[in-house]
Amino acid sequence: MDLRRAAVGLQKAIGEKFGVKSRIKTGASGDLTLLVNGQSVFNYKKEGSMPAVDELLRRIAAQQPAG
Repeated sequence: MDLRRAAVGLQKAIGEKFGVKSRIKTGASGDLTLLVNGQSVFNYKKEGSMPAVDELLRRIAAQQPAG
């Protein structure tokens, strides 16, 4: 699996759903973090697999301030 490509797909879904930009931060040896508003919503090294898009969107919605 191409982690970077999968993360870019997640980035696109985040932008479409929430209208915010996310950032992909990569490091050594499979370290990939997806950040929204400076907060980590996913870290591959910690979790070991990519979340489904719906799961990731639920996580982000839970972090959004009530409005």
